[in-house]
Amino acid sequence: MFLILLLLAVWGGVGVWWFMSRPEGRATDSIGSFRQQLRVLERTGPTTVAPAYRMGAPDLGIYGARRVPMSRSSQRLRMQKRRRDVFYGLLAAIGGSVLLGFMPGLTIMWGLSVLLIGVLALYVVVLVQIKNAAAPLRPASNVRYLHQPDPAYWMRQQAAN
Repeated sequence: MFLILLLLAVWGGVGVWWFMSRPEGRATDSIGSFRQQLRVLERTGPTTVAPAYRMGAPDLGIYGARRVPMSRSSQRLRMQKRRRDVFYGLLAAIGGSVLLGFMPGLTIMWGLSVLLIGVLALYVVVLVQIKNAAAPLRPASNVRYLHQPDPAYWMRQQAAN
């Protein structure tokens, strides 16, 4: 029990140190102050008017940069990478909890390991369902059969020989 409390205290200290050391959270330095002022300007600034020769307003993103729509393939690659990262993250969490379960006093990690294995199994089921739903046609449905003549044709061919 003491090791669990010690581990929680160490991770709590790391979390507090991280939260306090983030420059984005504070506006005391020049960069944080600049970012805060930039956010205010973005909210209160005038809207962009499209030139007269354009059909529609330009798609402007943050800081007025023109956003280029992502292609389907790049979106698919990003989703695949994100899903793969989640899968490997779950595997790493299972491995870490199993290793911690071997330490004396941390037998509760075995329960966490079982829970994470269940989450991983559920995630794999969801991934398989997503893959099956995304498949436009099964390979068997893409098979094209050649025209087969009627049986009377074969009878005439055999009679002619």
